[in-house]
Amino acid sequence: MRTTVVLGGGGTVGVAWQTGLIIGLGEAGVDLAGTAEIVGTSAGSLVGALLASGRDMTGALAMLKAVGERLDAGNLAAGSDGFQDASRRAASATDPRPTLREIGSAARKAPVTLTEDDYLGLFGVLDGETWPPGFRCTAVDTDTGELVVWGEHSRVPLLHAVAASCVVPMLFPPVTIGGVRYMDGGIVSRLNVSAAPRSDVLVVVSCRPLDGAEATEVDRQRGSTRVVTVEPDFGDLGTPARMMDPAATALAFPVGRRQAEHAAAAIRAARNGLMWRR
Repeated sequence: MRTTVVLGGGGTVGVAWQTGLIIGLGEAGVDLAGTAEIVGTSAGSLVGALLASGRDMTGALAMLKAVGERLDAGNLAAGSDGFQDASRRAASATDPRPTLREIGSAARKAPVTLTEDDYLGLFGVLDGETWPPGFRCTAVDTDTGELVVWGEHSRVPLLHAVAASCVVPMLFPPVTIGGVRYMDGGIVSRLNVSAAPRSDVLVVVSCRPLDGAEATEVDRQRGSTRVVTVEPDFGDLGTPARMMDPAATALAFPVGRRQAEHAAAAIRAARNGLMWRR
């Protein structure tokens, strides 16, 4: 049974939640590391790279700690707000590329707290790691506004590709690869389901409730594959307004871990050809 996992973007909150979820899935007997393909965007690219590499998933939490040590809450709040604004602008355009070029130009010129080398250093957990088979991640070319999808045959260092996928514009510096500067792959779509290959089962892990174009993007897959969607359930707290919020980030890991048992049942049902009902 060929399974593809799509891990979406969602800032530091998304990294923590997805990490808890995947660790919990493993505890529940569902190992996603053995899936045929993993597609990661932004937060999902870091989590996906660790998952596909068979690495200790808590390495993602070490990265979150490093972010918290280097950037204060004010910087993170401004980054969250700026990202949401950029996403709305890009998503509302018939052709998002001109808007993305404007955002990319602003990102290249913006004064940021970290240098590019300092930013890359946050991803030290991936230092020296070879590109895992079946893993893909997304980013946006700041010059052209085009979405790029890198994989094991792209000849791009894994650390640089993942870091580029996570560049929140105006908060982090764009990452230079082959003379081109790249930013967050989740600006237009947090999921980029279109980058996923055809499979028998598609597991979509979205760090925010699915709605609008992204829900439509997922629904288009349902006729040809069994789709399992997993979304965060913060209960009475509601969905965090800012996905770089340190307080919400601290809460997200146990939320993901608690949701894993239910998600594991849904994934097992889909792999067995059954329709899972809540």
